[in-house]
Amino acid sequence: MKHIDVLLLSRDDVVSLSLGPAEVVPVVEQALREHAAGTYEMHPKIGIHPTGTDPANFLHAMPAYLHQLGACGLKWVGGFAQNYQRGLPNVTGIQVYNDTATGIPLAIMDCSYATGLRTAAVSSIIAKRCAAVDASALAVVGCGFEGTMHLRFLTSQIPALRQVRLRDVRPTAMAALRDQASDYFTGEIVLCQDNASTVSGADVIATCTNGDEHIVRPEWFVPGAFAVGIEGGCAYEAEALHLADKFIVDDVALAKYFDEIGRDRKTADGEPDPEFPGGMPEIYATIGQIVAGMKPARMSASERIIAIPIGMAICDIAVAHLIYRAAVDRGIGQKFRLS
Repeated sequence: MKHIDVLLLSRDDVVSLSLGPAEVVPVVEQALREHAAGTYEMHPKIGIHPTGTDPANFLHAMPAYLHQLGACGLKWVGGFAQNYQRGLPNVTGIQVYNDTATGIPLAIMDCSYATGLRTAAVSSIIAKRCAAVDASALAVVGCGFEGTMHLRFLTSQIPALRQVRLRDVRPTAMAALRDQASDYFTGEIVLCQDNASTVSGADVIATCTNGDEHIVRPEWFVPGAFAVGIEGGCAYEAEALHLADKFIVDDVALAKYFDEIGRDRKTADGEPDPEFPGGMPEIYATIGQIVAGMKPARMSASERIIAIPIGMAICDIAVAHLIYRAAVDRGIGQKFRLS
């Protein structure tokens, strides 16, 4: 019997590959086209919820197979909102990348950084197609890891942007992101003191928070705006969420599943905490259908459009495919003998 050697990639290894929008967006677009074409295998997230420290805690198993790309594997990821109190990241996990011909695990890699790449890529891909052609002002609420990724990817995909408004409860996080963004964005960067000055009148809105606050109010969500959120619909007041002329998700089954499990969810103080305030709006299309040209994106300058990517395992495995090939090509990581 042949020995099985598995490539082990830490977060530092993944970061050292310096993958950005130019590399990540095309492979994620391919995954989205496969989603539209049906050439994939994926199930709604299988989850458990150890809620001892926070009612929103989760651990998800996310298997996926992309037929055309020839990539398969499993992400095991957790989100624990109170980890910061212990000096730990909120999101941690691993991605297993398997050989499609033998099923043998080729690599085990940190998935936290890769998840940031995937999430920002999906948001920027749909934003590019749904933002108004003259979109100039971008609002980013939440300047942590996801907000940092989103700013980098969104500015790369929407070149008309001339102003970025940043909002975070931590002034130091806003300042740090401003300084970092000045390396790739030449427009104006404004540090905002409240949600109103950040979101009101923005052409593109990206909410990258833990979902504890309804950030987007209807009077701030102006005609012609596009909004994308990583926290389901939790960042929107119900009226704002239902102002959307087009409501887009990454996967219908995933969105319906999260809508269902959120109906009875409560906050730490016992208040209702639905995934979609006021109920999930009628779904216009999936992101894959927009990318594949099966459904038109923006059709008028006045449309309000919201996209909510819950997070698809097929996009994770597409990014893992990219990471694995890049790591092998560059000799990054270390191997261990599985058997």
